[in-house]
Amino acid sequence: MATSDLLAPILWLLSGVILGHLIPRLPTIIMSRFSFFNPQLPPHPAPVPVDGYLLARVLLMRNLRLLGLFFSLIPLILGWLAIIGADSPFGVGLVLGAVWTLFSWSLPEKWGSPSWPWSRSLAEDLQQFRNQSKDEGSQCCDSPELFWEVACIRCAACLKIIDDRLRPDLGRKRSDGWFMGSLRVWMLDGKSPLGYVELKNNPSNEDE
Repeated sequence: MATSDLLAPILWLLSGVILGHLIPRLPTIIMSRFSFFNPQLPPHPAPVPVDGYLLARVLLMRNLRLLGLFFSLIPLILGWLAIIGADSPFGVGLVLGAVWTLFSWSLPEKWGSPSWPWSRSLAEDLQQFRNQSKDEGSQCCDSPELFWEVACIRCAACLKIIDDRLRPDLGRKRSDGWFMGSLRVWMLDGKSPLGYVELKNNPSNEDE
């Protein structure tokens, strides 16, 4: 048997896995970059004020991830049809890529920690930090200005770290360009390049 006869099915399988892995992530990779979605956010990678626009963006990214679950049906159905109709290794790859995505999004990274970088509980925690910054009894300083940096939420006035969770991708146009930015978001699955999002301080009990 020729080497090409062995190599071709493997390449088709890998192509299917890659495409089945990519399609469910298209909403968060592409749709979130549209300029009409929360144009009030500062350009990437500047710190983001912890305000209503940030909360709206977190919930938008969560909804786009939910849309990605429906997008995962596309490679599942197409792959299944390809397997039934032609025993296609490409179809097997599509199914494997989609199933891999569904499992990775369904299983928690740690016990009690969601696997999604955006969640309703995250938005609730951000709102709690906003409320605390307006409460004279729990303010970090006289004029708190909370910003979400890459590695933490910090008060710009007194430089106190309010929360040490990492900032996920927020769907802003990337400073590293469309191609490299999209590739990084795809590979990191929306998480921070510094590591996974960890809900360490004041975590909510509500899951996705």
